[in-house]
Amino acid sequence: MTRLLFVLLLIWTLPGRAGEGETLLAQVRRQFEARALWEFRFQQEVVSPMAADTLRSSGVLLACPGGAFRVDVDGLHLLSDGERLWRWETGGSQVLLEAPGQSPDVLLPHQLLVLLEEKFRVTAVQKVAAERRRLRLAPRSGSESMREASVLLVKEGGQWWPMDVSFTDFSDTRHRFKVTGRRSWPDRAARKAELSFRLPAGMELVDLRQPGATHAP
Repeated sequence: MTRLLFVLLLIWTLPGRAGEGETLLAQVRRQFEARALWEFRFQQEVVSPMAADTLRSSGVLLACPGGAFRVDVDGLHLLSDGERLWRWETGGSQVLLEAPGQSPDVLLPHQLLVLLEEKFRVTAVQKVAAERRRLRLAPRSGSESMREASVLLVKEGGQWWPMDVSFTDFSDTRHRFKVTGRRSWPDRAARKAELSFRLPAGMELVDLRQPGATHAP
């Protein structure tokens, strides 16, 4: 038992040293906020305990400091200006409008691939290599909807970035997101059209925001 415990301590640092992980995530935020627009290309894997196959998909996230973002993945589209969130599917008949992040258990895309400290706290740190750290995470809300969460941080060009994020949901389904590409711009001009909402032809807009709330026009 003593030998096993010693091995476990070598693999993961004690939770009391998790401040290193919080510092690294804070560095990620500063780097993200230093540019006006980012593009992250990613692959998603979903492993269900009830299915033998792993579902895989690829997508693109456009994200801006301040909360604006757009995600396109396998015909599903999400677009937000930071105050409103539109979501629709290619070939569908409706665009749903809601307020982003209404529930503490809802993860916005940039909170999963970039700004993890908004929804997670670091509980332990593993040094994988000189320029690789794996952080064990727990939801700040205390929710059980995301278990066994972790992120692999990789140092590139002197800067740390999340590269591989995974967690298990309430149905024991394992989700994994791997960043495959990243680039940035000093302003939004290069992708302005993609970050502006226009109702797709033939679709109906359905407002799901709470009645009586103050809505932007």
